[in-house]
Amino acid sequence: MLRCSLLCACFVLVAVCDSYAEEVRADQFSQIKPILKTYCYDCHGYGLDEGGIDLEALIDKPEKERLGDHETWLAVWRNLRSQMMPPATEEQPTADQANQIGRWIETKVFKLDPANPDPGRVTIRRLNRDEYRYTIEDLFGYRYNVNDSFPVDDTGYGFDTIGDVLSISPLLTEKYFDAAQTIVKEVVPTDGKVDSKYKRIFIDGPPPEGEAERDAYARKILKRIGDRAFRRPIDDASLDRLVRIQKQISKLEDSSFERGIAQAIAAMLISPRFLFRAEIQPEPNNPGKEVPVDEYALASRLSYFLWCSLPDEELMQLAAEGKLRENLHAQVDRMLDDPKSERFIHRFVGQWLQSQDVEGISIDPRRALGLKDLGDAQRIFGRTVRNAMRRETEMLFQYVLLEDRPAGELLTADYTFLNQPLAKFYGLEKIEGLDRDKMKKVDLPNDSDRGGILTQGTFLIVTSNPTRTSPVKRGLFILDNILGTPPPPAPPNVPALEEVRKRGAKLTMREQLELHRKEALCNSCHSRMDPLGLSLEKYNYIGQFVTDEDESIETAGKLITGEEFASVKQLSKVLASERKVDFYRCLTEKMLTYAIGRGLEYYDTPTIDLIVDDMLANDGKMRRMVHTLVDSAPFQKRRGDGSLLSSNR
Repeated sequence: MLRCSLLCACFVLVAVCDSYAEEVRADQFSQIKPILKTYCYDCHGYGLDEGGIDLEALIDKPEKERLGDHETWLAVWRNLRSQMMPPATEEQPTADQANQIGRWIETKVFKLDPANPDPGRVTIRRLNRDEYRYTIEDLFGYRYNVNDSFPVDDTGYGFDTIGDVLSISPLLTEKYFDAAQTIVKEVVPTDGKVDSKYKRIFIDGPPPEGEAERDAYARKILKRIGDRAFRRPIDDASLDRLVRIQKQISKLEDSSFERGIAQAIAAMLISPRFLFRAEIQPEPNNPGKEVPVDEYALASRLSYFLWCSLPDEELMQLAAEGKLRENLHAQVDRMLDDPKSERFIHRFVGQWLQSQDVEGISIDPRRALGLKDLGDAQRIFGRTVRNAMRRETEMLFQYVLLEDRPAGELLTADYTFLNQPLAKFYGLEKIEGLDRDKMKKVDLPNDSDRGGILTQGTFLIVTSNPTRTSPVKRGLFILDNILGTPPPPAPPNVPALEEVRKRGAKLTMREQLELHRKEALCNSCHSRMDPLGLSLEKYNYIGQFVTDEDESIETAGKLITGEEFASVKQLSKVLASERKVDFYRCLTEKMLTYAIGRGLEYYDTPTIDLIVDDMLANDGKMRRMVHTLVDSAPFQKRRGDGSLLSSNR
């Protein structure tokens, strides 16, 4: 199995390298210049330099200066990749022309090597709240209440796993001290009662009488816990200090061997080696120095990715034997099949698709339900229904992942996961065999208005306003989280949609947005977002399908890339077929960002392309995608800090 996987990966890599080599030969600058002149000079040439960019002047420079302006080419590359430039109102290059420019920038300016992808730099990462909680739970069998003890973590690029934002303040340091004392009081018995809880820490029972024997016993206990807490074998000097702490505390009046162990463990829990995920690297400030992470670091990367916690004994044993890499795919499958992978599902889907927000988001259901009493409305649309919506989204992702289904089924699935309250809320009471509490996979009727994440309550609610739908939010969400082509931030002084409403009485939402798009500043972004969002207008702001008796709600539209659709179900099919490369790329970028704890950069392009190409060759299978991701350079390696473009890599 492993040999076949490696051979497949090699074939994909060879194909990608051959493709790059062919494009490099073809994409000579003499072919690039006319494309830039045709589509870019109207704003960035002929004496114009909108945004401070004059491509005509840059292109006319000597080759060394032209290729050396990394900042300008990076801006061109990013805008071209996100389809932000040229503006939607202007003539657009073909997909082949845009790809030709992008490949030229990647190979000639950035000098990217698909055969040797840059792994990127990684900031030392503090454990976020969930990682801290699950680490303590797996280490001691005790669930510490992090929500009441620690502030909410900052996020970056949509996730709370990003090393650059997981800072630590003096106040948070104090909270870690308090947490350590609370935890050891709960997990280290000091009353002398020998039971299963006692033996979880004191594995050989009560301490022996002799001082030397006690020291040896303390050392054994603290090494066992320290190896796991620090995610690698604890060094002798650190272990010596912990044993000294144990001895000093145990000799105090009214103290004991057990209290000494408790305080030594507390010292572990405030150690930077516990609170931070640091990886040792030679030449840490040399951006040209790349190294594979050692197997203990790889075990931590894997376990915090898929379990949100420290490595278990099997991972640690393989790392100690130097056999983790050669058994990596088997371990990935073992970990995905373990119930602890639900943590990954909950956290990744919760942040990517914002399912974690649906239970707490502020929304007034009275208008949607036609009720005046808030209590009556909340009995219909209450905590039970909201919780089921979150679980529906997570369980769909979990099923597609664990069953190795095509990723496109996230958009087009003709099945979903329901319980009785959610089925009733959706108007699917005819589906039989449902339980009030337990969620169940069910096939949807052929004429159902449900199917895929875009028709689930989670998506429809988190992209709405408290008392109405928002086609703009819904369209923006699809651009950002499904297609990976978010528009730029809105320019200042743009009139709000509410102001547009005042210009005409009883305008439909489509008419309001059409009027809004007449504003020159608004058109380029809204022409991308609005058709996507309007396709969902038959779903109200609490996620119910609205019967449109007079058919005044128009859901037909067209993507900026030209694909037409008549309904959201057709849109979902377009996104999963004609635009599947964009969807695969977006999903890959989101998951890789979550896994490696940093935002993706231009030099990650070969890695993303490799994973996407493998998905295209294997029908977008999700479990296989995770395998390819953990095999990638950013997950397996690291390099030193510093500017890559200024190094001699």
